[in-house]
Amino acid sequence: MSYNNKVSNNYLEQEIRSEDPLALTARVYRMACADVTRARNALRAGNMAAKGAAVHRASRCIALLQSWLDLDRGGEVALNLDRLYGYFQRRLTEAHLDNSDEAFAEVQNHLEELGGAWQTVAGRSRQAVPPGATPETPAAPVEAAR
Repeated sequence: MSYNNKVSNNYLEQEIRSEDPLALTARVYRMACADVTRARNALRAGNMAAKGAAVHRASRCIALLQSWLDLDRGGEVALNLDRLYGYFQRRLTEAHLDNSDEAFAEVQNHLEELGGAWQTVAGRSRQAVPPGATPETPAAPVEAAR
């Protein structure tokens, strides 16, 4: 690995470690959507190797989202998301094997819809907690400029 790639990877790793979990979830959804878009574009271009790589990355994103579910404490919502992620994985595989843009589009639409919801929740979460505060500790009041 080159020095620049190592520095870039270290920066990305630090950014991910410090990111709000809700924002990180929304980010993984965006990454999955981008990879499905790449797969669709590669399919149209007839570039099967690029399509396969993009499907693999999208599948890894979905698997990551699925691995974050807490099925014990998440109740029905977590169970439903688990089922959806399994369905997305099956449809991605079908799309890849059958070269079906329609199946890719279906998965992409669902990912965009869910990702948008996570983005909205992440935005509201950032608004609810002032910078420098945690939910347990309110931020110090801002002094008026003199």
